[in-house]
Amino acid sequence: MFASSTSEEGAAQYLVPAPFRPKSSKLSNSNNNKAVQPPSSCTFASSVTGSKRHMDISSRALKRRFKRVTELGQPKGNIWKEHILFIMLAPLGLWLAALLSLVLVVVSLGQSVEYLLRYVTMVSSRTTLRTYMGCTFTALPSNADRLDFVLHRGPTYIYGHTIGAVKNFCKWATGGFKEQVLLSDAEVLALLMTTPVSRMWKVACNEEGRPVSMVLDMGDVTKGDVKATDISLGKGHYLCVERIDFDIETSDLSVTLVDSDGLARVVHRPMEEMCASPMASACSSSSISSADVSDEERLWNMAKAHLQGLIMWSIVSWSHNWVHFNLLDSAAALTPDVVPKRSVLRALLTPHLRFTPTINTAGPADGILNPQHAEDDTLKKFLPWKVQGQTAQQFLAKVAENCLQHYLKADETTGEKIVDPVAFPPEFVTDRLEPDNKLQGLLPYLDFLTEVYKAMEVYAQNLWVGEGSPHSERIIEHDIFMQWVRHIEQSVGSLKGLSKVDPVKLLATLLWTTVVHGADHDVCGRINTKWMMFGSAVPVDWDGEWQDVLKGSLFGTQLHAFRSSTFISCFGGYKNSWFTKGADLLVSPGLYNDWNSVPCEQTRCRLRAHHGTLLASLHGISKKWGWLSDVAGLPASVSF
Repeated sequence: MFASSTSEEGAAQYLVPAPFRPKSSKLSNSNNNKAVQPPSSCTFASSVTGSKRHMDISSRALKRRFKRVTELGQPKGNIWKEHILFIMLAPLGLWLAALLSLVLVVVSLGQSVEYLLRYVTMVSSRTTLRTYMGCTFTALPSNADRLDFVLHRGPTYIYGHTIGAVKNFCKWATGGFKEQVLLSDAEVLALLMTTPVSRMWKVACNEEGRPVSMVLDMGDVTKGDVKATDISLGKGHYLCVERIDFDIETSDLSVTLVDSDGLARVVHRPMEEMCASPMASACSSSSISSADVSDEERLWNMAKAHLQGLIMWSIVSWSHNWVHFNLLDSAAALTPDVVPKRSVLRALLTPHLRFTPTINTAGPADGILNPQHAEDDTLKKFLPWKVQGQTAQQFLAKVAENCLQHYLKADETTGEKIVDPVAFPPEFVTDRLEPDNKLQGLLPYLDFLTEVYKAMEVYAQNLWVGEGSPHSERIIEHDIFMQWVRHIEQSVGSLKGLSKVDPVKLLATLLWTTVVHGADHDVCGRINTKWMMFGSAVPVDWDGEWQDVLKGSLFGTQLHAFRSSTFISCFGGYKNSWFTKGADLLVSPGLYNDWNSVPCEQTRCRLRAHHGTLLASLHGISKKWGWLSDVAGLPASVSF
């Protein structure tokens, strides 16, 4: 059972070289084996209600804090100077936009000519795959995929890379990123529980199945060939938050920081939070001076400032990898090989795999307009959207490790890596599908994703129908489906054993994964646009101030905040595709083109009815969970 270390001796006193610290000391204390009483109610509110340490983590409280964080403004520096500078530089932004548009036109023409030549000569172009560290990635999208992406998705990147980057530059140059916001303890915890980072929590329950403590261990990130000091958040910096512990009963929250020498220190939340008023939502970095706080409070707020950067870094660099790669790469590339164009399965899969091969080659790439960079790449110093500290090769290595960790397990007999059926869907979903589970309400983002999965599984079940049912009641062609699955597992080494997965769960998980991708981006964009930074720009300084982490110098923290904001404006949020009239959105009635590719009218009528049921469910989820992520505005595929 996991438990937070709550001894006062450990609070802000534990200083041991991280590589040699006993692993058990991370997860336990002298009271670890004692029976733990369940919380007083299912709202997960602390039983220590009279203490100022108490943090209400009921669903209502988390919702309120999440909305408050997304509404926080950012100090704007000198707004008039910013506007004047933007007016002066606007022609540069427009010129860059025109240049990029011209490049897109030239690329589109080139892809169109290639497409016509292939059509005339009947030489097909297919998406090819490659393997890196055992994981499957798209090597080269087909000509048709590239043309489709350039025409419909390419234009959505023009603004962020040109005018958006110029606007952020003007804000940085005039002091607009001078002061980030330090969130309250309760708000930081709320973000850890309402964002994609919540997938990294390990929840310990008592004998009655009620959650009592939670651990978020970043040790998983630093496994393998890439060490903690290699995961850069800026030149010379590293991943400095190693671990987070939260005791649900006592509201004890602690953060383990690691400095550049590998020394770790557990910093506990003080007995009384620094922001004086219970109604205060956040402190600006100028509101309280170091003279106003104790050393314990100074350390805690410095740790919390580093933690804020980790939240954004984790969403983009670690929590989000398996939703892009391996499974969807393989399905998108291999579906045209064995699934007939006029089959129900092909009509179902096509809109959910659209754009995926192209975006999955662009994301890990290190070109001028791509987010990654090569080793010793001088462009990284000048292009603001290249905020990733790792090189493209390091990034891809961690993506491969994360994807294999998610989808595979070791065969009990041979030890060979095979598909883990538990990943279809993941455990955080199946745990919440249990009728007597006590996890509902603890991590709202996972509750939201579970409801989406339930809707997708009902949809998949309606299209599949059981093996024992009359053949006339089935909609998806079972023989084609199994041929498709076997072709994938035989062609892709990282998906061996895929045919052992329940067909309905496999299909539902594939459709659901595209929604998880969109929701991750949506939440990331909501919390980043005004205040969040992509990791820390300064290393841990045990004698430093938390203001140094969030304020810093013009060419230090402020520059990092500028680049973080530009990165998100370029790649973070979904922008509607051009020339599709919204037909690629998840809730679009025309998502499947009215099923016109399916030859049988009776089958088309049944498909429309089941799709209508799914749309009704998704609109209900949108109404309930729109405060967190609105599925009505998400695309149906991994397209950005």
